[in-house]
Order: sequence, then structure tokens, then C-alpha cells
Amino acid sequence: MQITVPQPELAEAAKWAARQLPTTPLNPVFAGLLLTADGDGVTLSAFDGETSVHAQLDADVAAPGSAVLSARLFADITGSLGKTDVTITADDTDAQVETRSARFDLTVLPLADYPTLPPAPAATGSVDGSELAAAVARVKMAVAKVGEGSFAGMTGIRLKAVGDQLELTATDRYRIARHTIPWQATGNSGDAMAVVPGHVMSANVKAFAGHTVHLALPAAGSGTAGFDTGHRLVTTMLIEPNLFPHKLDRLPRTSQATASFDAEELAQAIKQVTTVNDGDKPIWITFDGQHASVRARDTGSAQARFDAGFEGDLADIEAAFNSRWLLDGLDAVTGRRVNFDLNTPQTPAVLHDPDDDTYSYLVIPIRDPRKAAAA
Repeated sequence: MQITVPQPELAEAAKWAARQLPTTPLNPVFAGLLLTADGDGVTLSAFDGETSVHAQLDADVAAPGSAVLSARLFADITGSLGKTDVTITADDTDAQVETRSARFDLTVLPLADYPTLPPAPAATGSVDGSELAAAVARVKMAVAKVGEGSFAGMTGIRLKAVGDQLELTATDRYRIARHTIPWQATGNSGDAMAVVPGHVMSANVKAFAGHTVHLALPAAGSGTAGFDTGHRLVTTMLIEPNLFPHKLDRLPRTSQATASFDAEELAQAIKQVTTVNDGDKPIWITFDGQHASVRARDTGSAQARFDAGFEGDLADIEAAFNSRWLLDGLDAVTGRRVNFDLNTPQTPAVLHDPDDDTYSYLVIPIRDPRKAAAA
């Protein structure tokens, strides 16, 4: 194999592919980056046993072929080179990475030991890559960091295609973030659903921005999903759909009262009062008439007031929340004005932009704030 590729494109693709791989894989071959050159291009592929990524680049192919190199070493080398053309030559045992002023000699990994890459599933629909990246950014804070047994599904983001909409939902039991974007189904493909590992979505959506992404979502939600821009392809094994808490779709969406306020004012009030909190202690929010207050009590006590409208069947309401969860939700709401739908101090509340029905953020109050404050 012998190819010549511009350094900026090569280095960026190598870094993206290498980032998918574990630092200490059980099988050393999963630390390898597969380079496959044919026609007028080269494909860089990485596979960790569950997720595969492929970056296709234009290249001057003097001799087609394939080679497996250490992914992180190759990414470090190509990233260190200046903006110039890079020539890669490889045979069964050795490889050279060269520019006009530098040369690196590498040992190749056994090509025969490299696993067979999973095929790309057939696309079932498409979305705008920038909209998909923005949607993931708005829901990923609600993805559970760890989850075992019946909670394993909460480490994923559920993608659910219904009609002309793709709904992304994440939950960690304490909040639910949901965002919808336009979806164009392919052919006669109907509704589809997949629970995609959250870390896979977060690691790759930036590469989709600016492109149309062709998605492959299995009808039953099991198996493999695919994301293809034509130059970047990601396939990943899905979390079993029965592990995701689909019952959250049945949560009531009515409210007894709605508070309306400036998102930045509430965020600033929360940051002010939590200076007296040591760790993840609760804050109390009180809505009454045209004002609201935020209180905290731990190493000291603090209170901040701000303007807030309040309408509905409740005269007033006070509820306790985890401050970090509220700030996460406020960060994800794009509008300056925010509505907070409320029922009782013990039932979930919903943050949303009154002018944007594509996003909602449900957060569960702390049911016994006095106990939490004393913990």
C-alpha cells in the first residue's frame, strides 16, 4: 500500500477514529486502526467490538492495499505534522509515514487478526446533522453515567422515529430530557426506534454537523444502528430496548400552575445561593404572584428574589430541587423566557420554552428536602 493524503484531513480523521477505542483493550488488535486504500481514496476504520467508525478520505493511491497500525500512535504522529502532504507506505511487516521533512517507521499489526467489520445496515431515514448534534447536546446531561441490570437502558439515548419527527429522549430516573427534530423516512419504512449508547452519540455527533445523516434504525429496536454522512460512518450495537423505561411516555403532561421567568435570572439566583451549600444539597424555590425566591441552607443560609409570573389553580407553591439538575435544564433551553409547569411539591415539574415545543426537561423534586439538607 502507498498513499498520499493532505495532513489536516488525515490527522483529524485519525484522531476521531482513535478516540473511539479503549485505552487498554482486552484484545490488542482492537487498538489498531485499519487503513484500506483503493480507487481514489483511503478509509480509516476503528472497531472496539461493539462500535465501528469509518472515515473516508480522498487520496493519491499509488498502490492499493490495507494495513493495521496502532491507532493512537498514528493519530499522535499525524497530528504532530505540519500542513503538508503525508505519504504512507506499508507492507506485511513495516510502515513508513513521511513528509518532506520527517519520517516515522512503524511496525504493522497482523492484518489477518483484525476482526471483520460489521456491515452498514440499510438506511431507514435521514436528518440534518447539525440538528442532530444540537439535539444530543440538549439531552445528554440526562443520560445515566452508569447503569446495571434493569437500569442499563438509562445509559443510552432513545431515538424514536414517528411520522416526520425523530424524538431523542434521555433519563437517569431523576430527570427526563426530550427533543424532536425533523425526520425524512426512506421509502416505505415506518416508525423505528433504537436505544443508542449515550457515549457513542456524544463522541460522534460533531462529525455529523453540516451534513445530511442517513440513519438506520431497526423497527424492533434490537441489533445494530448506523449513521452515515457519506464520508463518516458509525455503526453500533444497541442497548436492548426493553431496558429503557418507555413508561415515561405515559407521564401526565398537564399542570395545575405555570411559572414564567427569565432563565438567566433563575440561573444567577441559583448560583448565588448555592455558595453556602457544601456538596449536592437542595435548594428551595417559592413562586407566589409576581415574584419568586430561591433559598439554600447548609454552611450558612442565603436567599435571592427575582421576577416571575405565576398562573393556574395554585395560589403559591414551594418545592426543593437539586440545583445542578435545574441548571442543566436551564442551559439546554434556548429561549430567554422559560415556563415551569408545576403540580405539587412532590410531583415532577417541566421546564420548557413557551415558543419552542420541540424541547422539554422534566425534573423530579427532592421529596424530603429536610432530610436531604441534614445529610
